[in-house]
Amino acid sequence: MVRMVSMKERIALMRAISRGSQRRGMFSQSLQLYVALRRRRMILLLCLTGLLLSSRNQNIATDTVHLRSCRRLPRNNNGWWDMVWNSYTDERFKKTFRISKNTFNFILSRIRNDLERQTVNEDPITPECRLAICIYRLGRGDYYYTIAEMAGLGASTVHEIVTQVCRLIVEHLWEECVMKHMPCTEQEFKQKMKEMNDKWQFPFCWAAIDGCHIPIKCPPGGAASCKEYHNFKNFYSVVLMAMVDSRYRFIWGSCGFPGNSHDAIIFQSTALWEKLKGDDFIPDIGHKVADITIRPLVIGDSAFPFQPWLLKPYTNAILTEKQRYFNYRLSRARMVTEGAYGQLKGRWRVLLRKNESEPFQVKTTTLACMVLHNICIEKGDTICSKLDLTRDPRSNERRDCQAIRDALEMTACSKVPDSNAQATQIRNTLADMFWRERESFEVN
Repeated sequence: MVRMVSMKERIALMRAISRGSQRRGMFSQSLQLYVALRRRRMILLLCLTGLLLSSRNQNIATDTVHLRSCRRLPRNNNGWWDMVWNSYTDERFKKTFRISKNTFNFILSRIRNDLERQTVNEDPITPECRLAICIYRLGRGDYYYTIAEMAGLGASTVHEIVTQVCRLIVEHLWEECVMKHMPCTEQEFKQKMKEMNDKWQFPFCWAAIDGCHIPIKCPPGGAASCKEYHNFKNFYSVVLMAMVDSRYRFIWGSCGFPGNSHDAIIFQSTALWEKLKGDDFIPDIGHKVADITIRPLVIGDSAFPFQPWLLKPYTNAILTEKQRYFNYRLSRARMVTEGAYGQLKGRWRVLLRKNESEPFQVKTTTLACMVLHNICIEKGDTICSKLDLTRDPRSNERRDCQAIRDALEMTACSKVPDSNAQATQIRNTLADMFWRERESFEVN
């Protein structure tokens, strides 16, 4: 007997058939979408592969290198320097950098090889621009940030450039431009003594020695370091000790001792002191004056030790006319140190204002300025009278001795007692000789 299908069962069967049809339709659509996406992905991969292959072939054909910079902002490497070199007149160039273009090229020729950079990730700063940044910093004394804004570089980059160029100047030019003027042979000593006598009327002298303070910021190290670098003029400094010949050229220098150090201690701590004390450095070319043999002399102030080869003024409480006249002649000859320091700090203003660098960097900067000072003298690159600190800018006349020493922050340490009998005899003999010359009107 055939069972009749009820209405409910029929409806349920129809619903089951409909759901099955829907599932088959959805699966067919999903399959078609997957195939389409897979096909699209394959097309994109093929296009990208083609582009990469064509780019690689193009690079190989043209042999080009893609430069990638690590900098967040673009750098204006040489735009400032190109503008300066191409548009500045010789007069404006010297006014800006304190040296002429010829002197600039001479310095560049000595250190160019070490300033060149080999790099593949960006355009390097040219050696000319590096030297110009350093010379501008030394001559103007501006802060690193100010120079960085002017040159379109970072402040840390400017600091690194100045430090590197100063070090190269000292390494490559110190022997050539400073130490070569230190006499070594008998003939060189005689020539130095002749020049000093002809220009400053002080016989038997081949050099003058003196020191000055280089201002710095308060160094790290606590109270002990502050006390050590704090000088009697009430600021922090390192001491520059130098010897100068008759032409205002530095022939020896030492820098880096704390500002509170005494001149005698500084000089006695150098290797030159040991050489001068020996019998091998100064040749035996003494001259007899009134039965006293006078060998080549170095002149200094009362703060230096009294030696047969190191002459200093009388420091008695009450001086005779003869002693005062000797001090006058010695002080006039010692003016070469004041003139040299005046030109040094007047041209290179970084030594005149407070230097924000560390003491060891200030030492390198100071020695580099001494080298540049001698180069300018050798090249005839004169300093403007308005920059010379030994002259009054209003009247253009030479300042008095004390005003010069105050302007240059020169050292004024306590006196060292005169305790050398041989040196006393030499000084008395010279005092007698100078007094006879005055009475005979040979020297004013």
